[in-house]
Order: sequence, then C-alpha cells, then structure tokens
Amino acid sequence: MNCLVKSLRVCLLSGGESRRMGRDKALLPHQKGGVWLTAMIDQLMPLGLPVVVVSRHQVHADVLAHQSDLKFVLEPPPWNGPLQALNFVLSSGSDGAWLVLPVDMPRLTTVVFQQLIDAWRRHPNKVAVAHDGERLQPLLAIIPSGSPFRTSLSEQLSSGCYRWLDWLDRVPYESVVLPSGCLLNANQPKDLLALSE
Repeated sequence: MNCLVKSLRVCLLSGGESRRMGRDKALLPHQKGGVWLTAMIDQLMPLGLPVVVVSRHQVHADVLAHQSDLKFVLEPPPWNGPLQALNFVLSSGSDGAWLVLPVDMPRLTTVVFQQLIDAWRRHPNKVAVAHDGERLQPLLAIIPSGSPFRTSLSEQLSSGCYRWLDWLDRVPYESVVLPSGCLLNANQPKDLLALSE
C-alpha cells in the first residue's frame, strides 16, 4: 500500500466568520440531530482516520470537548480564509495527505468521503478535488502535504492571493465527480431552504 494512503488524515475547517449566514454556521441545528459541526464529525468517524478540527472559535472546541478521539487546533491569525487555514495544516511538519472539508457542507456523508478516498487512492500524488457535475467544489479535497503542494501554497499566500482555485491551477490535481446533492455549500439563509427539500 502506498505510504500516503496509510497516513491519510482529516482536516475539518470550521473557522469562518459566517458573515453571509448572519450566525455561526458550525452551530446551526442539523436535521439529523446535533449541530453542523457535531453532525460532520459523526459522518467522519466511521472512516477510522485521525480527525483535526481547525477553527479560530473557542466555542467550537467547547462543543467538541466530549470528543476524545479528535484533535482541536485553534487557528492563529492572520485569518484570511480557508486557504490560509490549509497552509497552517500543511506546514505543521507532518507528512502524508489530508482529507480537507468545510463545516458548511451539511449533506456530506461517510459514503461520499469514501468515494473521494477511493478515487484519490488511484492517483495519490495528485490532489483529488470534488466536482458536482458542473463545477469544482475545491474545499472538499484530498491534498498531499509534500512538494509541490506545500511550497506552491506558501508562495501564493506570500503574494497576497487567497483564492483556492488559483492555487489548484499551480498543482497537479484531478476532479472527482460526486453526488451533487451532497455537495451543497450553505453560505446564506436562503441555502437553508434547499437543505430541507
């Protein structure tokens, strides 16, 4: 088995400001119980992978305090979006690869994660990026942590560019088509209506 596959870990990004939603998305009630943050953890745990939650919000750590089987990391400033948070994770000095996902895709399931992992295993030296059939969903991806991924990310952030798609253009990746209904990214109140359909 490829060594990258053996050392796959999960990074759940939960540090956004939720400005468009008007309240903390991670703490919104989930239709299956709990809040979005805990519901996502429930879907991740069956994978049997180490899970790291990265957030700038101490309240998220408090919500997860009973979860002894994951690690919570308080993201240091500057808070310039998810690409900056990814850089913090990739530069942590650990090898292998990361299944990276945002907390605001509340329809993601264990089955979808496994589909992405299976696709990545076929090409573990590339980023595997979720695709909904119409466009990339770059915040759901499996990302190797070595070169050129870490170095190109640091270079891009140093230039003041924080767009995830710009970074993807600099590294080898392949898109993985996943069920579009599971990839709904909920950013504002009107998106909550779609979740109830």
